[in-house]
Amino acid sequence: MSPRRRALIALAVAAGCGAPAPPPLYPITLRVMSDDHPLPGATVVIANRELGATDAQGRFRMETVGTEGAPVEVLVRCPAGFRSPPMPLQVVLRSTVALDQSQRGQGIETTAQCPPSQRIAAVIVRTPGRPNLPIVYDNHEITRTDLQGVAHMIFRVGAGDPLRLRIDTHEQPLLRPANPELVVLTTDSDNVYVSAQNFEEFAAPRAPRPRVVPVNRPIRIPARRPGGFF
Repeated sequence: MSPRRRALIALAVAAGCGAPAPPPLYPITLRVMSDDHPLPGATVVIANRELGATDAQGRFRMETVGTEGAPVEVLVRCPAGFRSPPMPLQVVLRSTVALDQSQRGQGIETTAQCPPSQRIAAVIVRTPGRPNLPIVYDNHEITRTDLQGVAHMIFRVGAGDPLRLRIDTHEQPLLRPANPELVVLTTDSDNVYVSAQNFEEFAAPRAPRPRVVPVNRPIRIPARRPGGFF
């Protein structure tokens, strides 16, 4: 049998037996957002292997092999200044069909959130009718109330961290309560917080009157008249 004939027979046998089909590829499109904004530069990791980072639109496209319906863990590492998701994303492999030609190749779509590490807290303190009161933060005076008794401040804080402020009344010692503390509970979003504190003014204590000590004056007894009575 010639070599050519043996090669043709081998190809026929291989085709007849059927070689195992390669595992299917599942395209995945990951979008990383920070609040409502796309976040570039987030690293994507699967099976301890860095695959790349999100683009300017916060997107990362990849392909993976697997079994239909099997979960794949996708770890997202957010860039500096943002908080990474505490747990990997569970992406279930599914075959997809895109009716829109522009969406072909995107495959499975999933989204991850990378919220900012710090939030902006705008704080307004109102002390009606009490101007020029110092506002103290971290043992430092940072502003004073204006002529209407209002003070404005802006802080950068960790999500959920409380802000502790104090209104200093040492310059106006008749105000009550004295040196009250205001606690602002922040949320995981940029927000405006308003806190109000009313004061009462006590009258200045009166100086005590000097004690009057009675003086015992001697009683004058007139001289006895001769031969008579007093």
